Amino acid sequence: MASRREVPTPELRCPTCRAELDRFWSYCSDCGRRLEWRDVTRETGAECYYCGWVVSDSFSHCPWCGRDIADRDSSPEPLKAPKGFKYHRRCRWGCGGGVMYPMRYCPWCGRPEKWRHDEFQNVCPHCNKGVDDWMNWCPWCGEDSTGQDLVRQALARARRLLVTTRIKDWHYRVLLRPGVSGVTHSSPKVIEIERRYVTGKRRRDEISWTMLTGLILHELGHSFLFHNWRLTRTGRFRRAFGEVRKAYRVSDSKWVDFEMRHVTTTLPNYVTAYAATHPQEDFAETFRVYVVRRGRLRELFGEFGRKRKGVVLFEKFLVLHDYVRSLWGWR
Repeated sequence: MASRREVPTPELRCPTCRAELDRFWSYCSDCGRRLEWRDVTRETGAECYYCGWVVSDSFSHCPWCGRDIADRDSSPEPLKAPKGFKYHRRCRWGCGGGVMYPMRYCPWCGRPEKWRHDEFQNVCPHCNKGVDDWMNWCPWCGEDSTGQDLVRQALARARRLLVTTRIKDWHYRVLLRPGVSGVTHSSPKVIEIERRYVTGKRRRDEISWTMLTGLILHELGHSFLFHNWRLTRTGRFRRAFGEVRKAYRVSDSKWVDFEMRHVTTTLPNYVTAYAATHPQEDFAETFRVYVVRRGRLRELFGEFGRKRKGVVLFEKFLVLHDYVRSLWGWR
């Protein structure tokens, strides 16, 4: 069977922002405008009295709002695909009628339908329906599809710290997603944050806003490194951090205290114990502490001296500091 999702055409555009749409989305994914799909082409000759969306005269219920719209033209028997609609599968409740993606209700029995959104990159943190990473708004529920509205406090603090540290913006995008927090080489500007930390029970019991800010900054460190990968080819970087291309075997289930802003007293050549697990984690932790401490090297180096840190750790922060300054053209 072909994919349920229709290919966007130039005719299917948002009336407000002109962004491309898929048919029967409830909201524009670019500007968040609420959409209405009326029978403008007179294909069926019928619209729901309650919500105004296109329906078939054969329907007994509106597949979009679920209201009872049965009249003398309604089919006494459930049909497979009346004029103007496609058949994708049978009703999940067993009434025998055909339904089309993405109908919210069965047009024959009126009971709610559920769909798999496998053709999308991810799921909305508000309604768990399919969204793509480039979307600003969920096309199904109209909420923020990135989930940034759920981490606004932590994200705003992270952005303020980056500005204070004078790290040039590289147009990153933070997304709340199920799974594990992380960044990949293939999409270095996309930072995924485990949504259980925000919407699940663990958020209330263990994860503070300060901890979440630290986690975001740590993942931003990975994104910054991938976005500026040429830095890893310099001899100075390799002497300080090692070979970042080595095999990555760090456990994703390992608990890390990203709330800590001080330098660990153990491991003289690393800023934290987690930094010692891999050169990429070493850079991400160095980046996090550098940003949290607002790039104040004199204050940091004083703490290094009191804790008897190695020369290598001093060099790691100098490598990062000098590279950040070079992005602005400073010497």
